[in-house]
Amino acid sequence: MAYDFLVCPSCRDEFTLSVLECASCGVALVTPHSLPPEPEPEDFPEVSALECVRVGPLPWTRAISDALTQVGIAHRVEPDTRSVEEGGIDPKRFGGETLYGTWVLPADLEAARVIDREIFALFEAEAAPISSGGEACPACDTPLTGDALECSSCGLVFG
Repeated sequence: MAYDFLVCPSCRDEFTLSVLECASCGVALVTPHSLPPEPEPEDFPEVSALECVRVGPLPWTRAISDALTQVGIAHRVEPDTRSVEEGGIDPKRFGGETLYGTWVLPADLEAARVIDREIFALFEAEAAPISSGGEACPACDTPLTGDALECSSCGLVFG
């Protein structure tokens, strides 16, 4: 399997292929498949006992997961297989991509939502004006129709 990035085996930061040594740790970078799997936290509950902070495509999931890790909030990331009726999101909102849920303990939900709002505030604050045609989504540059209420590609909702 070919990767378009390398990873530090110490801090697990990701780097472009042109970088050979971690800027923070000073160790040689490796391909992602050569890293040992991160152990699951012991006794961390299954998704059914957790609260979902965000569901989205992989880049969004990485952003919230990295932020939760930085502040020490334990969480679980798994593909979200829930139907819309069960609280899931229709994958068509994201072009049919696999969607992932980021799940935390109920006691950590409020703190996780604060972090989530900080990360995604830019998307919520940049509501597109009413389109007269020829405009694009401010988040992903997908062309918009004049009556678009949300981006058909990334799911950004316009106010």
